[in-house]
Amino acid sequence: MSGDIDSTFKRLEEWYPQVIKDDKSVICFLLHSQRFIEYIRAEQLEDAVKYARANLASFLTHKAFEGLLKESVALLAYEKPAESCIGYLLDSPQREFVADAVNAAVLSTNPAMKDPKSCLYSCLERLLRQLTVCSFERRTFNNDQGDAFLLHKEVRNCERSRRS
Repeated sequence: MSGDIDSTFKRLEEWYPQVIKDDKSVICFLLHSQRFIEYIRAEQLEDAVKYARANLASFLTHKAFEGLLKESVALLAYEKPAESCIGYLLDSPQREFVADAVNAAVLSTNPAMKDPKSCLYSCLERLLRQLTVCSFERRTFNNDQGDAFLLHKEVRNCERSRRS
């Protein structure tokens, strides 16, 4: 939650190496993309570019990571990334999302757990994932016309509505 991704990688390597043994896993991708985002947050753009080339480039061929990868890298295009349409990546909910994913992966390593995958997603998260997939499928069938459901954008719209 503090944004210290380097320390997180070290602790995972030491205590839960099975969580990051696959360097192309979702957890590794989320941690690498968050490290990149932390460079942007600290306004260390040169370090961000170097980090992206060294650590994020290997995820370019994975379709599942395409959206977050593009949005993360797009932060470089803005003079004030926090004020951009993708500035939500710099907010604490993004850190919380990554921390929750790491925590769920760690919990899934418990050998006493009957169904290790059960802790990975809450019922609400499964429902939101299904909604997202369905909206993208509907969009695909309509020749990429119409909006897709993106939870972070819906949350931002609700926050703006409350402020008004």
